[in-house]
Amino acid sequence: MKKVLIIEDDVNLGVPLMGILEMLNFEVRHLINGDNVMQDFLEFKPDIIILDVILNAKMDGYEVAQQIRTLSNTPILFTTSLNGNEDFEKAFAIVNTDYVRKPYRLLEVQLRMEGLLKRQETPIQPKKEEELIHIGNYTFNPQEQVLIYDFDKQYLNKNESVVLTILFNHINLFISRNEIVTLVWKNSNPSTKEGSLNNILTNLRKYLKNDKCLVLDTRVGLGVRLSIK
Repeated sequence: MKKVLIIEDDVNLGVPLMGILEMLNFEVRHLINGDNVMQDFLEFKPDIIILDVILNAKMDGYEVAQQIRTLSNTPILFTTSLNGNEDFEKAFAIVNTDYVRKPYRLLEVQLRMEGLLKRQETPIQPKKEEELIHIGNYTFNPQEQVLIYDFDKQYLNKNESVVLTILFNHINLFISRNEIVTLVWKNSNPSTKEGSLNNILTNLRKYLKNDKCLVLDTRVGLGVRLSIK
């Protein structure tokens, strides 16, 4: 039986969530005060944590999560009503986390928990905040191959992640298609990967469409350019 530690000082949210998770065959402990989290964490040894960002305690949810990360990579699902970019960056700078915005649906919490638990099957090393790349209003984590906008995460495949990294490293500059193909596929005949590159560029345009200041364009004779207006 998987163990869930809920840290939520609003009993109107915490108690119903605890009941639903118990019905789903989780062992649940609910804390309404965040001041003694580490003691309960070490004693209970949860498989996953549901953590409110704004706590009635000396530390907020981010600080609690950072403290937990000094000991464990236990998955953390943040819950919050905040929506500022700074808050997103704080949360996603902490490895092995996800987010739900209040008011949330219990089904969404369940599905995001399942996703975190599934990913936990492969050990993840804590990452450093400086590994994050900021592209316009997006945050890109090359190590986890995830592009973040607002509360949404877009997981990229390996080649999409490599191409986006290359374009960022040449921000506002054209880089030839042949050079991109050679860097990504180590291919001595770039023309054989033209179709694959076109598909990746189409996907990246779709992933980046929420920020109108970002432009991904191609030009004959010059190549591909990611630019910020």
